[in-house]
Amino acid sequence: MAASAHKLYKYSAVLSLMALFLCYGCMSVRPASAKSGKKYFETFYVGAEGTQYFIKPLSLDSDESGEELLVDVTFRYKDEVRDSAIVNFSVIGREIYKAIESLRIMNDGVSISDTHPELIFNERKNDEFVSRFATKLPLGKVKELFENDEWQFQLYTDKGTITFEPTGKASKAINVLNEKVFVIM
Repeated sequence: MAASAHKLYKYSAVLSLMALFLCYGCMSVRPASAKSGKKYFETFYVGAEGTQYFIKPLSLDSDESGEELLVDVTFRYKDEVRDSAIVNFSVIGREIYKAIESLRIMNDGVSISDTHPELIFNERKNDEFVSRFATKLPLGKVKELFENDEWQFQLYTDKGTITFEPTGKASKAINVLNEKVFVIM
């Protein structure tokens, strides 16, 4: 009886090792360059209106004010560009913003402006404020914006102009989003 238990133990150890190697082998087969970019966006099927895209927050920094801006974009697309995109952004820093007089987002290829983005909310988080705003921008212009990652996002406030630029991670995300999402338009 002890010999059969020992044999059973050996077989189960060998089978466990084989399963481990198979799992490891399956995980390492996926090439690193085949990333889908899904960590930067989500899609939702909305029937006759096509697909709704949600671009997850991109981080931009302001060297002059030390503040951070998080921007996310939501839009719908089926077979042609014909609508607008909702652009939400949050300014995070020591100042509270109850109004933005206007904004301008630009790169070498396009410049988009809007007056009086809508304040959604203000809240305090620890020793900083979060001021959240929303605006609608033409989807065709937003598509052009994603063709170049050298953005300048300018906010005109009663306290002056603040310029934000993408972080390194955001620049990478902008390029991936252009290749995976906006290229289909």
